[in-house]
Amino acid sequence: MGNSILGTFLVVDDDESLRTLLTLILSSVGINSICVGTSNEALRVLQEDNGTISGILLDLNLENSRGEDFLDQILTFSSDLVVFMISGCLSEEIKERVGDRPIDGIITKPFQTAKLIEQIRDAVIKRQELITSREGA
Repeated sequence: MGNSILGTFLVVDDDESLRTLLTLILSSVGINSICVGTSNEALRVLQEDNGTISGILLDLNLENSRGEDFLDQILTFSSDLVVFMISGCLSEEIKERVGDRPIDGIITKPFQTAKLIEQIRDAVIKRQELITSREGA
């Protein structure tokens, strides 16, 4: 994985074909990806990360954990991560499960690629601007 203008995302989903699709979509907009199928693998990657991961695409319904509970663990690593929840549930149900946890967006399956790209790109740019303004202050 080389350097990327928009960073590297951790894709956490137990569906291998969806991980592959998301990797291709992220790559098309200049985002590298690391893909894992379980929350345990994701925790290991985050623990070993040296600041390269800028965002996470997280399946709300992982086989081995509830996505919203795992989100709490993720947020202890960095509040600067861009976080999108992925689910086949209705977005209202996702919002209810996520509650007031800080996430950047909800991706409901099936999703439109163009809309997904726009959501992710906007969130990454917004987060980069926030970090830059905070560092400049």
